[in-house]
Amino acid sequence: MVPREIRKALGIHPQQLLNWELRDGAAVVRPMPDDPVRASIGILKGFGSTDELLEDRRRDLELEEELDHRW
Repeated sequence: MVPREIRKALGIHPQQLLNWELRDGAAVVRPMPDDPVRASIGILKGFGSTDELLEDRRRDLELEEELDHRW
């Protein structure tokens, strides 16, 4: 059971899922968002558009193919 003070500080409500992680010998607990999909909106902001990412991947594939032909 998570102590009341910690639940209150983290905003944990009944039945909420918690993410437990062991880090440097200590337990790190983070409440999972109620709607993980909505919570992830904007997480890739600054990584470019889908078109830019696909273009980068296309260039990577061309480079990989070129290197394969050299070997």
